[in-house]
Amino acid sequence: MTPIRHRRARRYAAALAGTLLLAGLVPATATRAVAGDAAAPDSVAVPVAVPVAVPVEDPVLTWLSYREAKSTSRHSERPLMIYFSEARSMDCGRLDRDVWTDRKVRRYLNEQLVVARVDMQDMPAVADHFDVKEAPTLLFLAPDGQRLVVLRGYNGADSILRVAEYVCTKAYEFTDYETWKSRNPGS
Repeated sequence: MTPIRHRRARRYAAALAGTLLLAGLVPATATRAVAGDAAAPDSVAVPVAVPVAVPVEDPVLTWLSYREAKSTSRHSERPLMIYFSEARSMDCGRLDRDVWTDRKVRRYLNEQLVVARVDMQDMPAVADHFDVKEAPTLLFLAPDGQRLVVLRGYNGADSILRVAEYVCTKAYEFTDYETWKSRNPGS
């Protein structure tokens, strides 16, 4: 190991040992041994199993079926977002790849909305019911089923989060989306 890597490893071990000491998980004598410092003559170096920090992954977007989402929205009184998709649509592929994997989008939608994914080929009756002709289409509904905002085509993460904010703050009770958007340019 090169001297620079060795120093970095010692610094990392010292920082980790300090964190564990503050958390009360390791006795002070063990932290000296972990940090690589010379142990005091009256102390005993205790080997410490250092836990490996595993990054916490954000939860995936929880897509429900239309029926489950409709019922959940009504009972939880959270707005509903229905994502109408088709397997052969390139824009749906872009949404899947770029937007639904975005950490901010996943977190916000999971916490604030009930989300449903409807494949237009598998469930054409649902698409017809909402008069959706093309994929991708995002339909935002109030918990009582009132149609609030429709986004057609590809929309980026910022656009979707902006509409979600409008819906989740219940701004639709006071104004339409276009007026709200013009009055809240930084949202």
